[in-house]
Amino acid sequence: MKRLNLIVLAGLGLLLAACSASPAAAPDGGRPPLPTGVEVRFPAAPANAYLSLLTEDGKSVYQLSVPAGTTSVEVDPARWQAEAKNAQDVTLLLPTGIVAGSLKGSIGDAMARFLRWAMWQDNNANGIRDDGETLDLMTHDRVAYASQPFTAIFRTATPDMQQTWNISGGWSRAEHYVYLPEGSKTYIRSLESAGVQRYTLHVDTPITSQ
Repeated sequence: MKRLNLIVLAGLGLLLAACSASPAAAPDGGRPPLPTGVEVRFPAAPANAYLSLLTEDGKSVYQLSVPAGTTSVEVDPARWQAEAKNAQDVTLLLPTGIVAGSLKGSIGDAMARFLRWAMWQDNNANGIRDDGETLDLMTHDRVAYASQPFTAIFRTATPDMQQTWNISGGWSRAEHYVYLPEGSKTYIRSLESAGVQRYTLHVDTPITSQ
């Protein structure tokens, strides 16, 4: 009888050991992996739709066709890495109308480049983004490059807004966040490098809108 009990206990011990060992076999503990690529999300794409990454003056540096009905695509960041060579002095990228004496932070010799996503419908099927083909979709987030980390703090008169740009070195997603404190007429806006490379396009809104 003792021998039988020992056999049962030994078997139970092996079973418990096997159960406790299973999480080790899955380094992530069975949880789904965090996103590591770059993704752009948007409302269902129409037929003949394209997604383009543009400079602030509207020049396309990367584009890809988007299947009709698609609501997100993964994009290849290697395709716009060369834009780093077009980085400019950060002070040249600041908006016009900065209140005199308000610029602070630690910019140093940093050079930067900002790119933006847009979606358009190729109505004449020529593969080129012609006038009138850009859809009413945008994001205030930016694909950002900085030669070194920098922080720029400043205030603009129009709109009345206190801004903080905090951008990491290298490429990142510069996330836009804005709010209006209760009882204040001055908006507070940040543009800060975020870890998750996920952009969401929405209908066109002013910079004072989240």
